[in-house]
Amino acid sequence: MFSRRLMTSALRSLALVVCATLWPGNAQAEDKPLVLWHAYRVQERAALEKTVDAWNTGGRGAHPKIKLLAVPYDAFADKITAATPRGHGPDLFIFAHDRVGDWAESKIIEPIEFWMTEKHADTFILKTIDALCYGDSLYGLPMAFKSTLLFYNKKLVPEPPHTTDDLWRVGQQLTDRKAGRYGLVYDNAKLYFHAPWLHGFGGMIFDERGKLHISSKAAVAAMNFARKISGPTGIVPPESTSTLTTTLFAHGKVAMAISGPWMVGELKKDLEVGAIPLPIVSSTGKRAAPFMGAEGIMMSAKSKRKADGFAAMKFLTSDKMALLRAKAARQPVANKAAWLDPTVKADALLSAFYAQLKFAKVMLGTPEMRLVWSPYDMALQKVVVGGGPAAPALAEAQHEVQRFLESSRKGKVQP
Repeated sequence: MFSRRLMTSALRSLALVVCATLWPGNAQAEDKPLVLWHAYRVQERAALEKTVDAWNTGGRGAHPKIKLLAVPYDAFADKITAATPRGHGPDLFIFAHDRVGDWAESKIIEPIEFWMTEKHADTFILKTIDALCYGDSLYGLPMAFKSTLLFYNKKLVPEPPHTTDDLWRVGQQLTDRKAGRYGLVYDNAKLYFHAPWLHGFGGMIFDERGKLHISSKAAVAAMNFARKISGPTGIVPPESTSTLTTTLFAHGKVAMAISGPWMVGELKKDLEVGAIPLPIVSSTGKRAAPFMGAEGIMMSAKSKRKADGFAAMKFLTSDKMALLRAKAARQPVANKAAWLDPTVKADALLSAFYAQLKFAKVMLGTPEMRLVWSPYDMALQKVVVGGGPAAPALAEAQHEVQRFLESSRKGKVQP
């Protein structure tokens, strides 16, 4: 698939030209480090620092060292967008793939297929490579993938639910709203966390031709389900957030949680936690399918040492460095080889994310998708939290997104 989309003999020839032109060989390249921005915290940050140390202390060969700079996540994308065009950004940076489309069109990130081979691409899980493609180009090397799945407290839930009917039944048994105990918690007013229900009921955001399907019957059914489980007699706290999800689950106040790998590091050691792929939607027979995001290491289009930058990218995403990150940070890495390691295989939580990957849908990283989040989240707020009817809320969201799309196509200011 990679070779069909991205790699031609002409590009392979161009790769040799580019590498020959940009390959390091002067004192300036040796003295000035490559700057790498990231937003990792705690274990992920420590693991990344180990991989950079491995590069700096021997893995780099004739290439320059790497200088790491941590940037707060909330400000990261805006800093990249503002600093790079002026030449003040990093050479490399690590971020989720959802901004790839915008950054590619703005020429903020460099396409890297010139340096790639089909053999190299095949070392990564295909979905993670696909996520970093935009148009006919590849804009990063994948480091990790992220999606949500179902965590459960083994003391409270000896047998986890495998269908939404099971989820409702078990959740009701374990919910005592007056006592502040709930069967399930997740960030129920955000599209990212609602996506499993949307896909499980047969819904979608865009079809293959780019047509919007926000207000489809399947989308209405999914939102009605979300309202049911979050309503006055439901099993989910009425106004959940990601922070509340972690807090309630970590303190045993909630039996089950829908969250991602970011929660793993927050779990107490004495909490007996299990994790499985999200359940099958009973009314459709389809698996609840979360969005999959890929974290990639990307190259600034303004970097003056692109061959050096790619060499560093290749090293930091190598099988050996991926295995280090998987073991040290319990990161769901993008490299196939890491998942064959006995230690990684024996990690039940990591294995659950790998199992969930089969059912996850790659989140679009297009400029059009960025216009969807806010209107859809507003619809979820009205329906799931506010208890309003789903059909008109979704129709309004569809109308708003369509208006934004038409406005952006005409070159008007986007919201």
